[in-house]
Amino acid sequence: MISCKKHQPTEDSPNPGPPETPSIYESIFTLPSVSFCGSVLTSNLKIKDGTDIGTVTVGNDAFYLYLTYNLASNWYIGDAHSYAGRESAIPRNADGNPVYGQFPGKQHLNFCDLKQTFTFRILLSSLSSDNNGLCSTNEQYFIAMRASVRQINSAADCTAGTDQPAWGAPFLINPGNANEWATAFYYCKQDCSIPTISWCGYSQGYWFKNQNHSWCQNVKYGNLEITEQQGDDLWPPQNNWVKKALFQASALQLSRSCFNSNNPIPASIASDYNRLETFLSTLNYADIQNGTFPLTSDTTGVRAATGNIGRWICNNHCTTNPDATACTGF
Repeated sequence: MISCKKHQPTEDSPNPGPPETPSIYESIFTLPSVSFCGSVLTSNLKIKDGTDIGTVTVGNDAFYLYLTYNLASNWYIGDAHSYAGRESAIPRNADGNPVYGQFPGKQHLNFCDLKQTFTFRILLSSLSSDNNGLCSTNEQYFIAMRASVRQINSAADCTAGTDQPAWGAPFLINPGNANEWATAFYYCKQDCSIPTISWCGYSQGYWFKNQNHSWCQNVKYGNLEITEQQGDDLWPPQNNWVKKALFQASALQLSRSCFNSNNPIPASIASDYNRLETFLSTLNYADIQNGTFPLTSDTTGVRAATGNIGRWICNNHCTTNPDATACTGF
């Protein structure tokens, strides 16, 4: 009769259990000091009722992608969840809604620490991307950034109040579901081998509303050509999003030609401009006036690109001449 005795682990040889995979999303609790390649992309951070409570900023250097939350006023951040990668790979449920609890970037923050800034840093080599010829690098990331936020009027009241979600805008992740308002945006990976050119933009209001200066050229999109007088006649955009697309794209085109020595539009916003340029090339002047467009148009992408350009100009506006509308109208 043979018996054996199970070996009991000692303190010198503990049972390690299954190895734990570290997150590739590194948490940074202070604003990182980084020399970004190209230009960063900044988008609004919104709660469900559409109120802007801060911004989210995305940029990359040669090795890392940085996803930064910046809250304003008396808003503070709790748990943070982020995703960056291929659009098709974002965690979703059976209804197509994003499952933020499965996002690879996750960090628990205490509201009573009163933090308004937080960053995830991710190795670029660990990320998947979508091919997109509108990006100079042909690499586009789908970015979703969510945070639990709370209004806190004083440190003594940090445990009071109600948490609510906030998402980096501008377009819906699952637009077919009326009960889900989670939002995301696109970011073109920046090419670190291209020297950064100083480039600034004047706003749509500067070019189309201000009568104190003249355009240096007409604006052109394929066979569509619009003079300054015709452009002034189209103002204001009101609820015509086709006009808004024209105004924002033209603000970049005129800024390039009239104030930036025809240097190429910065890579960080070039894909959005190219998207609008392609769309506007399918229209005529009457379409702009009436807000009509081909049924095959990528309306979601065009609307998102229009907002991105407005925000980019806000964050990179020229200061040589006054531009009172630099951060309005998007």
